[in-house]
Amino acid sequence: MKLSKDKKPIAIKKINILFFIVFILFAAIIFRLSYVQLVEGEKYKELADKNRTKKIPITAPRGLIKDANKEILVSNKTVWTITFQIDEDSEQDFEKIAYNLAKILAKPEDDIEQVKEDILKSMDVGPYYRASKYIPRVIKVDINEKARAYIEEHKAELPGIEIIPDQMRNYIYNDFMAQVIGYTRSIPNSELDYYQALGYKLTDRIGRYGLEKQYEYVLHGRDGENVVEVDSRYSAIKQKDLKKPIPGNNIILTVDRRFQQAVEQSMEKQINRLQSRTVKPLKDVEKATAVVLDVKTGAVLAMGNYPRFDPNWYNSPISQELYENYIMPYAANTAIRGRFPVGSTVKPLTVLMGLEEEIIEPDTVIVDKGRILYDRDPNGNPLYMKNYGSKANGPITLQQALQKSSNVFMTEIALAMREKFGIIKTLEIMRYYDRMFGLGEKTGIDLPEELPGYMSSSLNYVHHTIGQHDTFTAMQLAQYVTAIANGGYRMRPYLVQAIEDGVSGKIIYKFEPEVLNKVDISEENLKAVQEGMYEVTQPGGTAYYALRGLPIKIAAKTGTAQAAERNKDDHGIFIGYAPYESPEIAFAIIIPYGGGSSAAGPIVRDIIEAYLQIYKS
Repeated sequence: MKLSKDKKPIAIKKINILFFIVFILFAAIIFRLSYVQLVEGEKYKELADKNRTKKIPITAPRGLIKDANKEILVSNKTVWTITFQIDEDSEQDFEKIAYNLAKILAKPEDDIEQVKEDILKSMDVGPYYRASKYIPRVIKVDINEKARAYIEEHKAELPGIEIIPDQMRNYIYNDFMAQVIGYTRSIPNSELDYYQALGYKLTDRIGRYGLEKQYEYVLHGRDGENVVEVDSRYSAIKQKDLKKPIPGNNIILTVDRRFQQAVEQSMEKQINRLQSRTVKPLKDVEKATAVVLDVKTGAVLAMGNYPRFDPNWYNSPISQELYENYIMPYAANTAIRGRFPVGSTVKPLTVLMGLEEEIIEPDTVIVDKGRILYDRDPNGNPLYMKNYGSKANGPITLQQALQKSSNVFMTEIALAMREKFGIIKTLEIMRYYDRMFGLGEKTGIDLPEELPGYMSSSLNYVHHTIGQHDTFTAMQLAQYVTAIANGGYRMRPYLVQAIEDGVSGKIIYKFEPEVLNKVDISEENLKAVQEGMYEVTQPGGTAYYALRGLPIKIAAKTGTAQAAERNKDDHGIFIGYAPYESPEIAFAIIIPYGGGSSAAGPIVRDIIEAYLQIYKS
């Protein structure tokens, strides 16, 4: 059958339409390819480059911490750190990743299953996350080069695992000045937003205690970045760009390492002696704290605590046993956080108050019969204040009252104050003198953990004059005795004397001494109390046997304070300054449950001898 002539043009027409459509499609494809190449070529080239490059962050070294002689106390070392990142867009078999990593990291003597479980715990893969799942988890810090190379070669078996160069803090003298220098740790979850806004990485470590925390803004550097070209296995084959990190700035302390170590060693030796002595060993004594200040400037020459811990422990995961037994009990800086009743060490202030309020005069003599009636209880029974051992000292001057630590003399001042002002006003006046010398107040030291003292609400004004009820820190006592020694200037104590550029080593900031207030005490009255504190160290004084034979004159005041726990020994407190004629250093030592001030005497002696050897030889 033949096609009719009138149907032929219709078929050709359809073919032409089909060709036209195909032409339009090809034209569109060619136009799109040309557009992509000519117009968006740079954009896609950049995306392709990104797919072939890897950015490796370079953590900037933290600034160094140096002693007063610029000896390095805290430095850094570069280490390789394993991190893990949860990636919901890829398949991650957590058990398999942990097992593969355990095979690399486990030592021959390790149980590989236990290592795997430890890694899984560090991976924090849920179902209840300890940290946000978008935060890289630190698995292990400071791996060796062999492990690093093996992990890099087997990245396909370890999805989410990265090896990054990191900075580890190196506390050169281990537990030296641990509670003061502090330590670094990972950023807490609650502070991540704050630190990210400042440019920190999620895996950065920050100062979490002590000087490391106080001067974080100084010590933290600016990170660098290494951009490398990678192959299909994501291994670096060529460096494309390098942004060098800028180290943090250094801080220079007021503390001489040799003097600080002498103070720390003395405390350790004395605590061990008290615990192990053959006659009445002390079962509860465990800690000691000491502060030594420059009388003229307030600079901290030593701030010691015993026991201590090693901040290097924080460079690795810490076991519960290590934390509970060796860190937690001793982590606090007792010098600025330990608050204790300070006993007779407040008596110089009681005498100053009596002089200034015209209750006594510099030549006043009071007859001390060993005890004095100061009140009656609700049943009418007499309440007596007694000297230690009820010893009667007879007629005594204010200097002798300080020398022999007479409770009766201080009670006479309190009773006369009550007679003149009434109890409430008397207590207000006592608080005024406390604040003037900084007792109960924060001293203003450049550490973030300082606590104020505890001021009792008790109306027992008599007990206040002999240092019971209220509790103060060793730093507050040191600031108080400094003001007595230097003529009445309450100085702000400080640990950092200068900031040094982390690159050039030039001093970029220097801290200057700061007077917080001038106490409203006459020169004559201060001199009278200074003389009394000197007599404390002379024959007949409570500090004579502890300090006799030293080549310089010392002013001091001892204190024994009852512990709140009645079944425990008294606290031992010892304050003073030297040399007496021209003061340079002031000191305060507290030994909780030390049995009395005599426990602190050997430490004071060691401090004076170390001071003479290091600063005066």
